[in-house]
Amino acid sequence: MKHMKKRYGLEWLVVSLLILMITAFLSVFKSFPLLDARIYDIAIQLTQDKPASEDIVIVAIDDKSIAEIGVWPWRRSVHADLLARLQQSKAVAFDISFMGTQAGYEQENAIFANAIRNHGRVILANYFTEAGNLPNNPEPEFVQAAQGLGFINIKIDPDGLVRRVPLQKVQNDGSPAYHLSLAMLNAGGEHELVKQTLQQTGNRETAIPFAGAPGHFQMLPYSDVLNQRIPASFFKDKYVLIGVWGSGLGDQFPTPTSSKSLNMAGVEILANSLQASLEQTWIKETSPLIDLLLGLLPMLVLCVFLKNSSPRTILLLSILTAILIILLHGLLMFQWGIWHSPLPAMLGILLLYPLWSWRTQEMALYQMRREIAELNEKEPLFKTEIKNWQQVNYGRSLNDRLAEFREIMEQVRSLRQFIMDGINRMPDAIAVFNLDHKLQFTTDTTKNYMQKVGSPTPEKNQTLAQFLIPVVSDNEQRAEIMAVINKISTPEERQTGLLDELRKNGVEIKDCIEQNLLLKYVNTYSGSGEHIGYILSLNNITPIRQAERKREETLRFLSHDMRAPQSAIQALIELQRNPQTALPDEEFYQRINNLSSRTLKLVDDFLQLTRAESMELNLVPVNLTELLEHIISEYWGISQKRHINITSDFGNELAFTQGDHVLLSRCFVNLIDNAFKYSPDNTTIHCSIHRQDAYWQVRIKDQGIGISEKNQATIFNSFFRVSGPDSQVNGVGLGLSFVKTVITRHNGQIQVESEPGHGTTFIINLPPDEYEESV
Repeated sequence: MKHMKKRYGLEWLVVSLLILMITAFLSVFKSFPLLDARIYDIAIQLTQDKPASEDIVIVAIDDKSIAEIGVWPWRRSVHADLLARLQQSKAVAFDISFMGTQAGYEQENAIFANAIRNHGRVILANYFTEAGNLPNNPEPEFVQAAQGLGFINIKIDPDGLVRRVPLQKVQNDGSPAYHLSLAMLNAGGEHELVKQTLQQTGNRETAIPFAGAPGHFQMLPYSDVLNQRIPASFFKDKYVLIGVWGSGLGDQFPTPTSSKSLNMAGVEILANSLQASLEQTWIKETSPLIDLLLGLLPMLVLCVFLKNSSPRTILLLSILTAILIILLHGLLMFQWGIWHSPLPAMLGILLLYPLWSWRTQEMALYQMRREIAELNEKEPLFKTEIKNWQQVNYGRSLNDRLAEFREIMEQVRSLRQFIMDGINRMPDAIAVFNLDHKLQFTTDTTKNYMQKVGSPTPEKNQTLAQFLIPVVSDNEQRAEIMAVINKISTPEERQTGLLDELRKNGVEIKDCIEQNLLLKYVNTYSGSGEHIGYILSLNNITPIRQAERKREETLRFLSHDMRAPQSAIQALIELQRNPQTALPDEEFYQRINNLSSRTLKLVDDFLQLTRAESMELNLVPVNLTELLEHIISEYWGISQKRHINITSDFGNELAFTQGDHVLLSRCFVNLIDNAFKYSPDNTTIHCSIHRQDAYWQVRIKDQGIGISEKNQATIFNSFFRVSGPDSQVNGVGLGLSFVKTVITRHNGQIQVESEPGHGTTFIINLPPDEYEESV
């Protein structure tokens, strides 16, 4: 016991340290950045959704504005006119590059520069190259006239999403450059807000708290503002962002809040950044040290409870801890805008429970083996009995259960009852006979089997011969088996072939309900090696034989029916190569086409049968009347061509059954198709649906060649096809096998009434869908 407690403590310590090390590694090195980013996106969507600031307005260069003003880019005098309408705004920023001047429009620059200067609070956009921190600025006269410049660089993550933006850069001359949003705050006189934002975010790229999906902010068409459809007073004390929103214009990026079909325009990303600075809601990411502590803390708590808790308690604690981690991180994001990835702690929890469960199970198995070994040293195992098993207390730790197991094992006296219970629950029918071949014991499985074959429950001391009467249906085979068994007890016992089979591999028999059984009759011995009786076992191998027959049918299908058209195609090709035996091209191609079509039809029929036997049924209410009417309408063309009249008699408009629509449709198509195949021209096919007792009865009757009574017994077998002296129908006989399979799987019945030369009637009974018909 001391040894087990020591090992238990050591296992707990090793598992705890290993999980803590893995969690620490994940916290520091962030080994799953894409998954981490996806969790972050979900957190943004759930916690940062808020109303757009009413102090921010986007003037959009949209499709409507381009249609009214003209093709983009516009003359800079147009932008000058726009600024005249925005005199009451707090600050205006252009998310437009004003680099370069088109020849012949130099005077436009002076007009636009004067408008910028007259407004006095205009910020122009520039951007920095990736190498050298060199800014790309607008034309010098615009820079001199503007209140300032703001860069519009953004950070695109490896998965293509925009989540962060740099707010400050240091230029080559050492002077700071501000993001466009901060430059607008400076232009609006909010110098303290700019200072607070820079103190909060520093020089690192800062996560944007996206307020909503694309189109979340106030957005006005450029043409409406330019043409004074929006009063100038609307813009009083507001920050105005002017940028491109039109189709195929400007820059658009995927963000955490954008959808697959709609990305966010760059000007709206600037609006989100501006609102974050106005409201001081920038996402604050925790430092590596805080990441490490927050990742390890829940794991430490779990590991403390791990040692003395039951598996159920550990599982519940793991689930509760995971929920608390998610709620805590959501609260941090929602309330304070603090982001810390929960991924390391969640992965640690996912590893902890299965790892600890594995180790505790290994320890339990080890202890059980140890206890049994000690027990065997005191008393032979086969003379012991498991006794007084206490009800398992799921609230106790595994360590406590192992202690209980040791106490229980000390009470073991005999395994006899345990063995009897085990034999009684075996799936094979088993009967134990004494040396005189009289029944001593049967299992519940054996009694159930005897009831199944219609025989009374076997009684103790019943002779083996009486026992075998319902089991072995062949009288000669039963007599042969009894003759061999009776020789076993005689001095002249010989190891005959049948006796060897009975003892080693068993003898295959067929019972009175046509089941294939494997019968074995083996000796049993006492612990001292004395022969004390026999055990008879009956193993039901009917599914195995059915599978073998199915395999043989499949092999025959592949080796003969599938091979025949391919061989014919090869023969045709060989004949075609010889000019003397070559067929006309049209006839050659027609024959090749017929043979290949036949092959495809064979494959399709075989696949349909296989699916019908194995696929899961998609049960829905099916109106048999509607289904048959639809199928009959599809055969209108062929019925007209062959002058076969197809009539119907549907007594009820609604004849619902629960079924798989696809399989039932294919089933009735096969039956009606067969009726056409085996019916001569100028005949009639009649379909009817009537209620017959507890079933809907569907009848499909033709005036074809008919089926003999002998063939009716095997017509639904795979690879069986009705043929007659005048029949030219191709096929391998899978259609009716498919029909029988489908009807049987729908808890229905199918039968055939036919007489050679007088047509055939297929009768299908399907259970009704009472609920659907009563609605």
